[in-house]
Amino acid sequence: MRVSVALVCLLSACQPQATRLLLLDLTLSEPAVLNGTAQPWRDEGYHVEYRRFFPHLTRADLDRYGTLIVLLGREPEAPSDALNTGDLALLTEWVLRGSVVVLGYDADGEGYLDRWTANRWLDFVGAGISIGDRLLEDTTGRTPTTTGHPQPWAEARAVGDEPLGSVYDPFPLERNNVVTARDITQVLAVTSRHAFVRAPRVPAPRPRAAVAAAARVGDGLVIVISRHALGTLGPQFRPSTAPILQLDALARTRAFLTALARWTRRPAEWAHIPPAAHATPLVLTQAPVPVELASPPGTPPREVDTMSLPVPADPKLAHATSVPDWLRQQGMRVLWTSLLATRDGRRVVRSGASLDSIVSLLDAGGFNLLAGDAGPESTDSLHTRWDEREAVRHAWADAAKRLQPTSVAWIPVLDLGNARHAAADSSRGARGEALPEPCALDSTLWSDGLTSAYGALARLAADQRTLVIAIGLDLGGPRGYSMGQDFCDAAWRRGLAGLTRGIQGGERLDTLPFPARYPALRDAGLLPRYYRALEDEVAARAAVLRDRVLKQRRDLYFAFRLTQPPADWFTLGLLRGFALPDRPILLFTSEVRTRELLALYHAHGLNLAHAVALAPAALRARDATSVKQLVFTESDGFWVSTEEPVGAGPAWRLPPDSLGRLLRRLAR
Repeated sequence: MRVSVALVCLLSACQPQATRLLLLDLTLSEPAVLNGTAQPWRDEGYHVEYRRFFPHLTRADLDRYGTLIVLLGREPEAPSDALNTGDLALLTEWVLRGSVVVLGYDADGEGYLDRWTANRWLDFVGAGISIGDRLLEDTTGRTPTTTGHPQPWAEARAVGDEPLGSVYDPFPLERNNVVTARDITQVLAVTSRHAFVRAPRVPAPRPRAAVAAAARVGDGLVIVISRHALGTLGPQFRPSTAPILQLDALARTRAFLTALARWTRRPAEWAHIPPAAHATPLVLTQAPVPVELASPPGTPPREVDTMSLPVPADPKLAHATSVPDWLRQQGMRVLWTSLLATRDGRRVVRSGASLDSIVSLLDAGGFNLLAGDAGPESTDSLHTRWDEREAVRHAWADAAKRLQPTSVAWIPVLDLGNARHAAADSSRGARGEALPEPCALDSTLWSDGLTSAYGALARLAADQRTLVIAIGLDLGGPRGYSMGQDFCDAAWRRGLAGLTRGIQGGERLDTLPFPARYPALRDAGLLPRYYRALEDEVAARAAVLRDRVLKQRRDLYFAFRLTQPPADWFTLGLLRGFALPDRPILLFTSEVRTRELLALYHAHGLNLAHAVALAPAALRARDATSVKQLVFTESDGFWVSTEEPVGAGPAWRLPPDSLGRLLRRLAR
């Protein structure tokens, strides 16, 4: 009788559980940027389900899913959700039952809280694994990336028989910190021979440091790897470090990640990994910020949905529509540089020689567009000194004088970081903490900052009809808006207006203090409606700005520069607001794989033409064919910045004449 019951279980109820995978992301990522994370697991037979707006474990999950991927958060360096005590209790129960847990930590200078908490839990279950806090680097690598920050490649360690017993050539695996393991047999992948971490004073060598490790806990399995490594095959919420001239190397990455997924379905192969030992008590009192105390809920909130990943994309929507002739024939070939120089913290007009050198580079490199910060916020007579206003006007006049004889069009840009004149309410994160950014819906940001600056750009475009082809907004600062914010008063009022209708007790939400706002919405299942309300409000305000501009110049295009693909409510709201049915938005990012992503956005009404960033180091390579494939097939053109990324090093730089000569090869 026992045998027959087990057989029925195997063929019916138990088998679906074994092939169901729950993906939780404490940063609440847009589903489109998790396709690359989900794809290897889907390829190996898992049905991947993503519960975006309640990223915590429930008791119902224990019976429904056999494998769990938890992508850890960004706190306290950036706003997001974070592991709580209920998660730790259910993680323990999960692995003791014989299930699989994959912990994907943040390795981009954020997420210290969740790494700390995860390390305490790993000690508690005796996993013998610890996640370090410093990014691995390798300056001997010469594989260029769009960001100018190549990461060391990884090598898999053979574990048992097939699938992880295979030997792989080195492969790109995005960003990783050092992962230490008690036993070498726990290590699944290591970094390069010349890897190091930047210690406080001198670089510390870490050759062959572990970047992925596993432990057997009870009858289950725990895998520790960075969330960026898990998402190497697709766009993420961070700029990609994929090798732009060796994208075929990602086939080896895919082979490793799919082998890892296949391995999790073969418990017999886990025997090659040593079992947990030397467990320690779980003590969370010394956390960098307090860990949320929560009891494990029985089920997710009723209003929160799960969805299947990866999200399918229609290849027919991968390219922008209604594109102008110049874009279709030439593509975007953009030089990105600020129009004004900075001296002693103040903006000044570039010298004539400096402007002449820019024009010479435009000609030498075969560019057809000049874009960059034009300082429009400094034209506001109510908030700016007269000499700063004059400097901007002279800079605009000098630029127009030198660009008019050329065939180069101009995209003057507003840097969002400079848009605020008056003091505004601070943005608020998930813990209620004040953030450097202004509240995204603060009236002074929109009425004084954005409205004034866009008005100035519209007047410039109206005066220079044959020169200015678009006006732009630069969101490429150190950190933009993200999921996990904004819970400031202005956003809170607008968000509640969009969700309290029909919600019992909604009037009590108005009185919640900052720290209680995010958890209250999350636990009630109201986060999806709240963020949709904020996105709709941003879209409505952006549409007002757009229409004011179009009253002065009907044929203008709108452009945006982002540090990563659009994946948060604020950016998506801006894009929706500026979208027009008869022309695409011009989008500048450093993401190298955008066709599938653009198709997904296109399906939701966003018509985007994308230009990919090119670091000068990428142009040194002899393989111009690969660069052309990247910029004119995978994207609609390229942009090159004269701004050197922080920490890029001397290899990033190229003399203007060399840069121009190398770029000319792309025009042939």
